[in-house]
Amino acid sequence: MTSARLLLGPNGGRFPFSNCILIENGSTVILVDTGCSHDTIARIRGKVTHVVLTHHHPDHISGYSLLQDKPTYSPIQEKPYVTLEDLGKRYATTHYREWMMMATTLMGVKVVPRASEYYRPGEDVCIRGTCIKTIPAPGHLLSHTLIEPDAKWLHITDIDLTGFGPWYANPEANPLQFLADIEKAYHYEAKCYTTSHKPDKYCGDEARERLRRYALRLVESLETIYNALPANDYTDEWNLTGKGLLYRRYLPGAEDIMRYFEAALIRKLLPILHTLGCAEPGLMGYRRRGECSSLSRLRDGILSRLS
Repeated sequence: MTSARLLLGPNGGRFPFSNCILIENGSTVILVDTGCSHDTIARIRGKVTHVVLTHHHPDHISGYSLLQDKPTYSPIQEKPYVTLEDLGKRYATTHYREWMMMATTLMGVKVVPRASEYYRPGEDVCIRGTCIKTIPAPGHLLSHTLIEPDAKWLHITDIDLTGFGPWYANPEANPLQFLADIEKAYHYEAKCYTTSHKPDKYCGDEARERLRRYALRLVESLETIYNALPANDYTDEWNLTGKGLLYRRYLPGAEDIMRYFEAALIRKLLPILHTLGCAEPGLMGYRRRGECSSLSRLRDGILSRLS
């Protein structure tokens, strides 16, 4: 009989750690993600037979070096990336060295997983008769995958329901696709939800309310950037960083890379504000444009779809 449980990372899985899932079916023991601390993985590595990864962000692969001898399943989008430099250039194009420093010193990443098999998100991953349903959620990262450990439980990975997110700073991430992924999770036939960065299991109406509030954070972020834009001058994303607009603080020792990520987030929000008629682009960046009633309509539309 198959059983599954959440393995919490330190501080409930808060970044720079993540929560993992342990799935057991007789002699088959599958670990989903490896960011729940090196100590935890060292304790269970003897019984783990297989590893399934939801994506290769460093907080999800940090403990993989202890399990690299185990058969591993990764999303097909991860196949080309075999070194830390590969991943760094993918996630932080111009700041990949700073990214590599964060991954190695803050998270303890030593190797990039090279899977023995790759799956396409949306396909079942079947291992010795134990099948895990996967759901693509590419707004966070093209390879980002949700997992159904058992019937009625959906692990929504980095749709993390924390105050830190939503996080879509990677070059391939998309805030509007991320919103669509939240809506997909909301309407999924799951009784309970867990995430990679919260210690709790949310069920029923509470789960739906938390997903609804999380989706509205996109509107809140847009409102924050809109209010920070000057009305009579232009500014760019870099001039808006370090002011607590999206990140209240930068992690000590990772200030440069977090400023880069905050700028990347803002860079993705500014064109949305332009599309909504709330910001006007120019040679030197963007400026605020009049009253932004369309943000209220965006909020109403989200609430209508998540009801």
